Amino acid sequence: MFKVGDKVAYPPHGVGIIEGKEEREVGGKVVVYLKINLIGKNMSILVPESHLETSGVRPVLSEEEIEELFSYLSEVPTNISQKWTVRHRLNVDRLKTGNVKELATVVRNLSYRSKDKELSYSEKRMFEEAFNKLSEEIALSLNEPVRSVKQRIRKILKEVKKK
Repeated sequence: MFKVGDKVAYPPHGVGIIEGKEEREVGGKVVVYLKINLIGKNMSILVPESHLETSGVRPVLSEEEIEELFSYLSEVPTNISQKWTVRHRLNVDRLKTGNVKELATVVRNLSYRSKDKELSYSEKRMFEEAFNKLSEEIALSLNEPVRSVKQRIRKILKEVKKK
């Protein structure tokens, strides 16, 4: 399915490029791993080739998917709970999915909320985590610097007007 040089997203850890395959003996069996060099983290991880589908490793976004995300980020969110505990639980659950649209939802909703009221410390951290993961994947996919992608996303979020 994946080959050396492919750009992939691995939701718990970020995005990277498949560097190669490694074989290791585990419990008397030879296990083949994909070695993924994580971008911006100065580390590589090994993912068993036999568990790729269940691990969440997927190709990075296409240009079309990125344009859809940018459009989504420019929409005014609806139904943001006023209760911190409800918002927090929803956002934690969204981040756990590894789904890029859920990441974008966290970024969009928290950005929008921050126009009204300062975010709590944990919401700021959550926003930064989602914003960084989203930016890194888009940057890797488009072969652009993360910094310019972050600027583009900030510009989109800034242009969303309060109702």
